[in-house]
Amino acid sequence: MDWDLADEAAGVRLVVAVCDDAAPRAAREQAWHALLVQIGPVIEAWATRSPILRQARLANPDDARAVLTLTIERLAADGFANLRRFLARRPAPAGDADQLDVLGRLGDDDGSDDDRAATQTPLRAWLRTLTRYCERDQVRRRLGESDGHAKRGVTTDAAPLPTTGLPGARPPITDVLTMAALVDEVRAYMATFPAAMRTALERWLADADFDEIAAELALPDAARARALVRAGQARLRERFRDRMPAMFGGA
Repeated sequence: MDWDLADEAAGVRLVVAVCDDAAPRAAREQAWHALLVQIGPVIEAWATRSPILRQARLANPDDARAVLTLTIERLAADGFANLRRFLARRPAPAGDADQLDVLGRLGDDDGSDDDRAATQTPLRAWLRTLTRYCERDQVRRRLGESDGHAKRGVTTDAAPLPTTGLPGARPPITDVLTMAALVDEVRAYMATFPAAMRTALERWLADADFDEIAAELALPDAARARALVRAGQARLRERFRDRMPAMFGGA
């Protein structure tokens, strides 16, 4: 694991310090540099093994560092607006950040136990989601679009695709109504799944671990619960990858 509970606590303290307008400027800058020291290697490691970059044939150190730069720029933009947003919404039980997390978890390709750790460490989960969007932005910037099809030449200097909102202020999909509609459509499709698969996936989205899911569904073991969740994710990717390629992976 690249982030534990101690890292989470230290990171949150630094975010609070960065956003403390009452503190001296020097103290806030020191906290910002300390935060970068902590999260920089983690973000670069995520980008280095990113399925998004790998699918676009951009899995190389230069593009991983570019993703790191994009993520840092978004964190610093508009007076650390993204960090302030994280602090403001961290305790909230619902909202656009939660819709974003639902979509991000459903679209996750790695299927690792690290998903559970992310639910226990909100800052890490939030940074991971932001990094994913920066990975997609890097793909758009490097490959561009031509007649609806992504260019595959990795040396292209095509301009970035247009995005809504202030550059760097927040991830591209941020309108709460848009995200809510996407989540509603995904959940409507989930309702057609076999009962055990649907329940397992819903409980996983609610942060239940595989042992808890297995107990609730009277399954033999956690491995069976994991298999149901992964099968549900596979169905969603198959159904939505063409309509939501940025989230579920295009062909």
